[in-house]
Amino acid sequence: MSTHLAELRGVSVQYGNRRVLHNINLRVEPGDFWTLIGPNGAGKSTLLGLFNGLTPYSDGAIFFKDAQLTSGTLPRVRQQVAHVFQATDLDPKMPLTVFASVISGTYGRLGLFRRPGNNEKKLAMQSLEVVGLAHLANRPIGHLSGGERQRVALARALAQEPQLLLLDEPTAALDWRAQRDICNAVAELRAAFNLTVIMVTHDLNAVFALAHKVAMLRNGGMLWQGEANDAINAELLSQLYDVPIQIAHSGQRKAVLF
Repeated sequence: MSTHLAELRGVSVQYGNRRVLHNINLRVEPGDFWTLIGPNGAGKSTLLGLFNGLTPYSDGAIFFKDAQLTSGTLPRVRQQVAHVFQATDLDPKMPLTVFASVISGTYGRLGLFRRPGNNEKKLAMQSLEVVGLAHLANRPIGHLSGGERQRVALARALAQEPQLLLLDEPTAALDWRAQRDICNAVAELRAAFNLTVIMVTHDLNAVFALAHKVAMLRNGGMLWQGEANDAINAELLSQLYDVPIQIAHSGQRKAVLF
């Protein structure tokens, strides 16, 4: 009996005459932390969206818990896969509270005509506590900083009680402190709830601090995939980004230098 949580088998994505991804194979086991890296336009976000049906594909097959992703299985899969996108600006006048945003993460499991009950409300508050924002539950979400909004997005994803968490550049456009807070929150969530995570990022140092496994995409193809420790390779990273890259050593830590 297979233990794979999700798998892409020979998947290609084509928009008109433009092939965005070609022959992608990626196997995700329960508890994995994958990061997808590569230059802009490599197809990272497109690949991420394959796991919950946001990206239509032209060839290959996608599996979740050994069941092939189809129009019939997609609703059940989406209940088990949470997707956090890049931070976006919000209108400060938006009346939606932080708590209301987080509890919306339970709607997919409840169904269209059921209202959140005490269990869902408790789960929403617990999720906010995990990301350190319970004290802001009644604040309008438009009044939060970018880093705080991303932590709300993580709490909303956690309230969904997912088995797979997809993160699409969660630290993009944030200052260094907010980036650190988001990375710490992701690490704590994964450890506390045994989440399986796939994250797209351009922050290579965050990759090697957080991830177990790395997939490198270039021109829509899989250049390399493997253990994170093996990915800290100057020659390989230079090939991926087509720029000279060096690896600096500071005690037990390694850092990527452009």
